Amino acid sequence: MSLETESIQQKASEKSLYDYQIKDLNRIFDVMRDESTDFNLLYQLPTGGGKTVIFSEIVRRYIEKHNKKVVILTHRVELCKQTSNVLTGFNVKNKVIDSKVKTLPDQDEYKCFVAMVETLNNRLSDQDFELKNVGLVIIDEAHYNSFRKLFKFFEECFILGDPGTP
Repeated sequence: MSLETESIQQKASEKSLYDYQIKDLNRIFDVMRDESTDFNLLYQLPTGGGKTVIFSEIVRRYIEKHNKKVVILTHRVELCKQTSNVLTGFNVKNKVIDSKVKTLPDQDEYKCFVAMVETLNNRLSDQDFELKNVGLVIIDEAHYNSFRKLFKFFEECFILGDPGTP
């Protein structure tokens, strides 16, 4: 386990957020409350700002409030694992959809799925693979164009993207 992942897990297990993170979370949930359920929002945070921790708290609160599932999209395997670990630290039962996952018979056991863009696109393009009751999609590194192909699968979802480097 890398030092960075260990540090993030420690922050997650402590569940203490900085004032700016709490302010940002409250603002994001204000937008979620005031806009339609299919609204798209970009949220930019500088490197080292605790994006994975903020996303994990968003997921925890969203599931608690809306009782719908969340999908988090990343572009690297390491980010899938790191995000999953932090979500677990926030007591969010989640599953990584990676190349080994071909079906989801256990879908009802999870409230959050973490996947790489290409892997999820391949699975959802298969007629036998479906994610049910998803209300929120979080896109890490949303400045990449590869995630757009997934919009058709999440037309009724609130989409929160982090563009990474502006």
